[in-house]
Amino acid sequence: MSVKSEVDPIVIRNVGELVKTVLETYRSDNRIRWFRGHRQASWPVAPQIWRDGKYDAEGERVLTNLFRPRAASRRPSVPAEADYASWLSLMQHYGLPTRLLDWTRSPLIAAYFALWKYKHKGVEPADAAIWMLDPCRLNEIFHDTCLYFPMDSNTVQEMIKPAFKEGYKYDGDVFAAMAVEHDVRMFVQQGAFTIHPKIEPLNEREGHSRYLVPLLIPGSSVTEMAFEIQACGFIRGDLFPDLTNLALELTGDK
Repeated sequence: MSVKSEVDPIVIRNVGELVKTVLETYRSDNRIRWFRGHRQASWPVAPQIWRDGKYDAEGERVLTNLFRPRAASRRPSVPAEADYASWLSLMQHYGLPTRLLDWTRSPLIAAYFALWKYKHKGVEPADAAIWMLDPCRLNEIFHDTCLYFPMDSNTVQEMIKPAFKEGYKYDGDVFAAMAVEHDVRMFVQQGAFTIHPKIEPLNEREGHSRYLVPLLIPGSSVTEMAFEIQACGFIRGDLFPDLTNLALELTGDK
């Protein structure tokens, strides 16, 4: 399965090559990168809400406004009603389709998400990918700033309010924002987000190679590299620190 990109991917076959690639990138311009792991190299770099045409803007608002009133009974504390950034972050981390796309500051955590299923018998190896994002460059191109504000900033609030309120419109484009660590998952996964008001995947945009680079893990390497990531201490029960995922890890991580 090929990576859809306007540039050829960098091929990595083990953890050592991944670390070397990231280190060389950092040294080239001294800029932080974010990472996202895909189990299938062909998957688009797009948030779940806009994939496959299943939801539109109205469907997005329906989901967010059904989630909020039912969350309080399932969690000891929830964000304030108008704290849209915290709500959307919480929804994203618990699996609701949103306009947010998850990234991590750790290439090894991204590798875990790309590879963990390949440890299991019966899972056929396939090409996987890690996408490497320059969030400073992305925001320079789309918003004339190298800063990536936290999710609870006023700048970001305007980008996500349309996900909750009818009649609000944001005419800007994708933006890279730091997660506010209201949930322990956001902390341990070293989380960050891109916010996508528009549907087009990042890796299908003209000129995306200025801020987005694909790293391809060949199918012949995914199983061994998955065990390397585990040997480095990246396991499900720690990256998803709750009792359900601890039990899943101890009984086979499926």
